[in-house]
Amino acid sequence: MEKNKLFNQGRNLIEPEMLPFYEVVELNGGDAMMFQGELTTDFFIVKSGKMQVIESSGGKAVVLDTLGAGDSFGEMSFFDEGGRSATVRSSGKSVLYRLTREHLADMARMQPQLAMEYLITLGKLISGKLRRIDRMIAGVTGDQKVKKDPDLKKLVFNIKRAMKSRKDIF
Repeated sequence: MEKNKLFNQGRNLIEPEMLPFYEVVELNGGDAMMFQGELTTDFFIVKSGKMQVIESSGGKAVVLDTLGAGDSFGEMSFFDEGGRSATVRSSGKSVLYRLTREHLADMARMQPQLAMEYLITLGKLISGKLRRIDRMIAGVTGDQKVKKDPDLKKLVFNIKRAMKSRKDIF
């Protein structure tokens, strides 16, 4: 769910030679591309339209982000095969590029250098997200409000503990 980073990480992931490896998906308003918890592995780039990233917890749905042209989502499950962390739903007519693992395997067979550059770009995209999260957590932990508020202090402690237990992804 990184904002327009595909074009700043080296290789543009929607260059003409890459387009044959994508499926084009057209959605109407309200259509979901993925559901939170779903075990799918496709990676998506928004070609046009708007997509809402929605997380549900305790019976409440919260819009975490709105994605537009050039934004991407689905890279975590693409690599780790874990459940989707959020539902992603179209907020109007949208067109997406979908990359499956099979398409990436085809790219690797037909154009190995292109596939390598693609994976490096995705790695940079994910690394950028992790660095941003690290900065956010560092900012929160140094905040004076956190030090004075026991509930916020406990929340930060739990986030740090959860991150340490997930060393496999950090």
